[in-house]
Amino acid sequence: MMGVGVKCLGAGALVVAGAAMLCAAAGCEPQAWRNEDGTVVTGKVDYQREPITGRTYHLYIPRTYNPRRQYPLVLTAQGTFPFDEAAGQRNRWVGVAERYGLIICSADFDSATGWLGVPNDRPAPELVRDDKAAMAIIRELKSRYNINPDGIMITGWSAGGYPAHYIGLHHPDVFRCIVGRAANFKENLVTDDVALRARHVHVYVFFGEGDLPGFDQMNRDANFWYTVRGFRNFVIRRLPGGHNPNQVEAARYFLNIVEHWPAIHIDASTTKGRAPLTVKFRALVRDPDSPDGRVDSVLWNLGDNTVSARAEVTHTYARPGLYNVFLTVVDLDGHREYTQMWIRVN
Repeated sequence: MMGVGVKCLGAGALVVAGAAMLCAAAGCEPQAWRNEDGTVVTGKVDYQREPITGRTYHLYIPRTYNPRRQYPLVLTAQGTFPFDEAAGQRNRWVGVAERYGLIICSADFDSATGWLGVPNDRPAPELVRDDKAAMAIIRELKSRYNINPDGIMITGWSAGGYPAHYIGLHHPDVFRCIVGRAANFKENLVTDDVALRARHVHVYVFFGEGDLPGFDQMNRDANFWYTVRGFRNFVIRRLPGGHNPNQVEAARYFLNIVEHWPAIHIDASTTKGRAPLTVKFRALVRDPDSPDGRVDSVLWNLGDNTVSARAEVTHTYARPGLYNVFLTVVDLDGHREYTQMWIRVN
């Protein structure tokens, strides 16, 4: 049974679990992801079914997979059926996965349709389902494969932009970057509160000079939305060609970040407590280009008009409130990386 048929049955009113049941009834049983000797199956791994949500997804594991090293993960969303579907979306990434050593996961996204209705006052139910399924799938993949936790990208082509932007923005602690490939976008996909908590994430959108009608404007709308909301690492490009999924462009952008930008995290002694609350902050930096850990600069904004340029800082919050701690690290090559957290003082 072809993946196209599965998507047709699973789209619209049918829930994903129902689509998985229909697939199983038609003989589309999940492919084993491990060999009898316990080694990982490489190449295409089809019709995986996440047990909690019942969501079907397809994988590509590079032939050179070695469980002793970490691999970047690409979670990719397909375009509108019947022009695209999950297995076909995965298939487009095969050459790129082998070339760059990427694990590819293409789930059957309900919300990847150009006809998706996005209410102004609440998220579309398809997006909510896809969000839950995507997180469950990533947890399952982490239990099977050695995935780089600082190297996970979510991307979508065409209508796949809806789940890519929505899920990526809701989980800035999981995704290093969001890439829209000639992708759909709407300004009310997420709330401003969600955007605030994700403004440190890398976001790249591109579209073709000869793209389909409306896609240039949707990407320019994305440019305005992300810029106004203070996203520090947002990039938009107009590329030669038409409505091109351009996996190579997305992979190169992603791998440049993973291989050359510092991955940073905040270690805090506590995140909540009564005033006066004293918190010790430490900048954790892993820079692939600087094995000895040297960077050009570190800058803390501790959320109460206090700044510091030390790698470790101890600060006392005298008054109750919710404080946004924002960390900026500049590496020796001039790359600016950001992360943030919140401190609640009662």
